Amino acid sequence: MASARLLLRTERYTEGIVVDRDGTIFFSMTNLGTISRFDAATDQAEVWAHVADANGHKIDADGTHVVMSSTGAILRLDASGRVCDVVASRVDGRWLTYPNDVWLDQRRGGFYITDSGYKSTPKTMPADPQGRVYRVESDGTVRQVAGGIAYSNGVALSRDGVMLYVSESTARRLWAYRVRDNGDLGERTLVAEVPANNDNTVPDGLTVGPADRLYLANHGDREVLVYAPDGTLEQRLDAGNKAASHVAFSPDARTMYVSGGIDDEQGAGGIFAVAVGAEP
Repeated sequence: MASARLLLRTERYTEGIVVDRDGTIFFSMTNLGTISRFDAATDQAEVWAHVADANGHKIDADGTHVVMSSTGAILRLDASGRVCDVVASRVDGRWLTYPNDVWLDQRRGGFYITDSGYKSTPKTMPADPQGRVYRVESDGTVRQVAGGIAYSNGVALSRDGVMLYVSESTARRLWAYRVRDNGDLGERTLVAEVPANNDNTVPDGLTVGPADRLYLANHGDREVLVYAPDGTLEQRLDAGNKAASHVAFSPDARTMYVSGGIDDEQGAGGIFAVAVGAEP
């Protein structure tokens, strides 16, 4: 197994890692309310934007950045890091609780986001799980498409746009929802029970990578778990960060980047790189 290589040690725990088309890496330090950009070729990092509780992050086709503010808002930022739109902070009269992660829908337009439903991960299964998934259309309208999740966390679409995957942290499960033509979700099916080496391990950020495999940051185990679409656990990759939070890939898919906390969420963070080979 390839060892993770530390690219950048940061003051605090990192989240929401995403890579632009030119290879620039963006990552959040949620506790500091910053988003930084990092050039791996020059090892230079700088604060790019200030967003309270910045979390999940994706770069849209028009160059704007969709960012989750876990204070309770879905935001768009322009290429300079300025907030240009508050997409939503309420849906159907309900305040968003903890917007966590986001995935763009390249097939239909718009995107999906998870609202974890809690400010911190419940240690035991709640009687009425409050985690939800919302769909944001291209015109900015927002609707709930899934609920009843015990801390909805990572979210990712299959490359053909047919399946939406969601990690459920408290239950340590990975779910799949069939996506209807209008973007609504069908019934969920269990993809995998996510393993844990200790009581503090939870599934966190989720990405679709090479060969349509699911790459799941297993927060607390210093691992990225690689699943086939049918739920077969194929690999356990070194994450570098023990508190691994999210995964992204270089434009050529040869390198996996992992955000998180080197030991935990209270101390220093890191951006690690793992060589994974060329995309088939």
